[in-house]
Amino acid sequence: MKKVGIIAPSGSVENIDEIKVKEFFDSKKIEVEIFPSCFEKFRYMAGSDDIRLNDIHCSFSDKSIDTIICARGGFGALRLLDKIDYSIIKENKKNFIGFSDVTALLVSFYKNANLPCFHGKMLVNGVLNMDNIEFENYKNSIENPSFKTGLKNGILWGGNLATIVSLFGSKTESYLPNEDIILFLEDINEPDYKIDRMLTQILRKKELTSKIKGVIFGSFTGCGKYIENIKEEFIQKLDVPYENNPDIGHVNSNIVVPFGYRV
Repeated sequence: MKKVGIIAPSGSVENIDEIKVKEFFDSKKIEVEIFPSCFEKFRYMAGSDDIRLNDIHCSFSDKSIDTIICARGGFGALRLLDKIDYSIIKENKKNFIGFSDVTALLVSFYKNANLPCFHGKMLVNGVLNMDNIEFENYKNSIENPSFKTGLKNGILWGGNLATIVSLFGSKTESYLPNEDIILFLEDINEPDYKIDRMLTQILRKKELTSKIKGVIFGSFTGCGKYIENIKEEFIQKLDVPYENNPDIGHVNSNIVVPFGYRV
């Protein structure tokens, strides 16, 4: 990790401290470039679609940048999927990190540009809060991808449940993987009935369920009291092995999951 690009493809970033960001990466002997979307606001998003789209294209096109870290989640990535020039990403592959709403980009970059990505902490409320040891572990997880799981025979694929389900209105060839998958899921502040509804939507998506060889349930932070029953019912209907990993998702311990890597 020699030079990091910071982009905001989703929600607006409130009062980003440019000096603090640069001091943080300077202390790690890493160059950093903060792109315009981090300073823009359009409704609840980090600037217009054009600004956020341009930052994706420019950060990937910049040959000096080897790693792109998203500033935060929120909403907005879905609006960009049909506008992205995936050839730019395919021809300029680099490490790309984010989660939550950025799940839409992880899925699309993997499918349309054959780019394995990283589901992990973003800049705000994540990277900037890391001490030296935590950042070194984060950096190592990206530079030397690995993941401990008892499940096998698939690529790690998934992320934020609500964002995954929001892709179901698209053509399946624009997001569904070609390989069998180990599906990992997380979410935050969703009531029981919405989690139930979204998992049911997955069950009804036979093109997806036919590829699922195992499930990893991450953290369902702030979700309802029936969440364990809903998860159990989902697994019974899928009839695949599963694991719980509370260190995936909207939690302080949020670990790096190498999206698109085979286990």
